Amino acid sequence: MYWFLVDETNKNPVPGHFFIVGGLVFAPEQANAIDMEMRRIRTEAGYRVNDSLKFDTNTRPAHVTIERATWAKSEVISALSAHGVRMIVYVILHDIIANQDYSTSMNFALNVVTGAYYDLLGRERATGVMLIDRDNERYDHLEGLFQSGLRYPNGFTRQVDDRIKLFGQTNDNASHLSSAADIALGAFRYCINAAVGSGREGVARAIMPQLTKLVWTVDDGAGPVLRGFGFHKFPLEVKKQAFRQRYEQVSTMLNSYAGLFQPLSIPAETPPAMPVGVAPG
Repeated sequence: MYWFLVDETNKNPVPGHFFIVGGLVFAPEQANAIDMEMRRIRTEAGYRVNDSLKFDTNTRPAHVTIERATWAKSEVISALSAHGVRMIVYVILHDIIANQDYSTSMNFALNVVTGAYYDLLGRERATGVMLIDRDNERYDHLEGLFQSGLRYPNGFTRQVDDRIKLFGQTNDNASHLSSAADIALGAFRYCINAAVGSGREGVARAIMPQLTKLVWTVDDGAGPVLRGFGFHKFPLEVKKQAFRQRYEQVSTMLNSYAGLFQPLSIPAETPPAMPVGVAPG
């Protein structure tokens, strides 16, 4: 039984920035190992039982120094990489979804990452659980995903309950795994924001190489592919030149941070499922 812990970040609309939804996929042995690693890291960094360990510096308890908190976050990402935990992320420019309400944007993003997780489980011949960070407005959508599956604009439906056995909600203080997911997604957000000028490039260059190892890739003989598996950049076609340039800027900078020489914008995957009648921007 696999575990997919999902959260959103960059929720507030900022022109030129990206809305991000994603999380970590844990196999059973990885869940146990990361739980133990998180306990070790928390103890060594000086976190107490009731302290939150998150990526956001503002959540750092007063008795933990910035240096120890930074070390702890780096250790978490290193541990995730060492144990082979995989990350699935969805990104879309806020300007493109400016006329959508938050629920529409969030539900669409959840559809995308649900489809990706379903595919991962199929490749692993496994079943799993999908838990999102607490969001009281998402109960009906999670119920719909389990009961009705993914619905596509052409009327095609794709059941997911044969592999995803439970959709639910959790929060960062209810599990060390949730804390790890928050840190990984927060680090990815930092790199995306740095790519558009809202973060320090030196920090992004230190973070991104390890993050790149987390993003789920598939190699079917032509080399590892991110796009359509662990990395979902939307919309599939960006028509407005200014927006397209922003995507190209982010792709170039992330590749630079990670030390990659192959672009992240690999040819588009199959269009994702979405609520009937709802377009992704």
